[in-house]
Amino acid sequence: MGTSKNAASPNTPPWRPALAALGRDGVPSSRQTQEIWRSALADRGSRLLDDFAAPTLAHACKMAETSSNVSDALREYQGLLAREKRSGLAAEIGRRALARAVSSKQGSQGFAEELFAEAACYYASRDLPSFVGARGRVATTSGAIELKAKIKETSKRITKSVGKPATDSDGWATYVKRVLSDLGGGH
Repeated sequence: MGTSKNAASPNTPPWRPALAALGRDGVPSSRQTQEIWRSALADRGSRLLDDFAAPTLAHACKMAETSSNVSDALREYQGLLAREKRSGLAAEIGRRALARAVSSKQGSQGFAEELFAEAACYYASRDLPSFVGARGRVATTSGAIELKAKIKETSKRITKSVGKPATDSDGWATYVKRVLSDLGGGH
């Protein structure tokens, strides 16, 4: 069984608001979610948009709408990633979102919700463990797990509010830009 390790967010100006809010008592989970996305956008900017607006993810979104077999969908997605020479966080999160959406028959909407919820959890998981039990922060590991579930649900709700995603490359890119803006509080 493998393990993975998330590197902590850098203590740089783009990440300081998220680090200040994450796991903090009295800060609503919706605000914590917003700060995570604002920090990710401030840090990565157009690279974040490019990663999540990749045509490979548009194709995965379409597969989530049309596929009924998880193994076949994942095999097709892995082949596409190999042909396009795509890798990285968004590609991996896309694989997980595709598996969840196809297995639960959520379609393209479910794929998009899972994609951004998983990314939010990744960003929260980089730092949240170091705050557990700290004064004024989430008190227990169970509390941290509950907070991550709330961050995930907030990300799903905001993604869903944008509407059904387009599955063509240009439409997907426009959709992703809107979702990222809304996640960061730019409604």
